[in-house]
Amino acid sequence: MLYNTLLTLLVAQTTTAQMFNFFNQHQHQQQQPKKTYEEEFLNIDCKKYLCPDTQTCVKSPSDCPCPFPSSQLKCQLPGTEGKFVCISKPATNDQHLIQLYDDPSRGPKTAVKGLRDCGWVIEAYKGLV
Repeated sequence: MLYNTLLTLLVAQTTTAQMFNFFNQHQHQQQQPKKTYEEEFLNIDCKKYLCPDTQTCVKSPSDCPCPFPSSQLKCQLPGTEGKFVCISKPATNDQHLIQLYDDPSRGPKTAVKGLRDCGWVIEAYKGLV
């Protein structure tokens, strides 16, 4: 009886030691330090202008794309030198409007009363909303 108890304790201890050693090995693997956003940003080779939101290299700030172009409109602010804001495309079930907003050249120029699109942004920027 004593023999069975000692054997059981020995097996349990060995199993426990192996299990903790397994976890210990995984914790001590070499981990590469992650680069910070600043380090990534500063290490990009761009001779012109580097967009802060997308890290895209472009000719000028006005050429920067929106971070999520498939779901955002890039609205140019009037009277500014290339300043813009990115807004979510308006939610609508109108297929014609969806096609307009998906068009990169016509979408930002579309202004539909009652929808918060670039037309609304321009009115808000001018203080008319």
